[in-house]
Amino acid sequence: MNLSLLTYNTLFNNAVGKLDEVINKYHPDIICLQEALTDDESIRSIEKLGYKMADYSNSFVKFGKIFGVITFYNQNILEYKDSFKLDLGINPGEFFFNILRIVLGYNQPKTILETNLTHKLSKKKICVCNVHLYVVGSNELRIKHIYNALKSINLSKRMPLIISGDFNYFPYKRKGLEKMMAKFGLKEATANIRQTIKFSKNGKFEKFNLFQRCTLPFINNFFVKQAKTDYSFFRGLKLIKTERIEAEFSDHYPIISTFSL
Repeated sequence: MNLSLLTYNTLFNNAVGKLDEVINKYHPDIICLQEALTDDESIRSIEKLGYKMADYSNSFVKFGKIFGVITFYNQNILEYKDSFKLDLGINPGEFFFNILRIVLGYNQPKTILETNLTHKLSKKKICVCNVHLYVVGSNELRIKHIYNALKSINLSKRMPLIISGDFNYFPYKRKGLEKMMAKFGLKEATANIRQTIKFSKNGKFEKFNLFQRCTLPFINNFFVKQAKTDYSFFRGLKLIKTERIEAEFSDHYPIISTFSL
């Protein structure tokens, strides 16, 4: 029996209107969205595609609207048990980044959304963590947030676990992330993918904030071929394949991983 999970940063909900094109082709069992509107109308529009919302967690307010992470699942295959919002908080030691986040409007603490599901046919329990970490901050802070979140999840090591989403992990100290995940017995499902974000030089993605616009030329010139911020890690499952879906509705590509239970 297989299980598939799609992770997608929707760029301030821009990609949600085109999500049906991805779903109708790939039919994921679980969908983890980041930077999505969490209002009732937006959630209903996705549920009309044949999915049920498990839960959501608000992350920040932008353009007068509330965005966050949302996890959906296929009710025909999975049964929802419960979910928990793992608050990442603020690190006082990163004073400069804390001030910069407030200036840029990212003044709400980010969270990791833990969702517990049961596969109806196999009766296996599966834990899914939907991640969207701070874009403004250091990789050390991101590793600390993931580490604290994983420590707070009281799971048997034999229970399947997937942690997936937009880690905003910049291309340095890559081994640090791998070593930390290995401590929890997690392997990377996205190891075969080098690039998960694509910046447009022609203004196609017009809703970048000031920080993104300032760093865009640098990223395009130096990191465009290895700008990877979206990851999936897993344990208790067998990875069959991971694909980058060539959809350009956001500045991120959707990523789908298929596992064997």
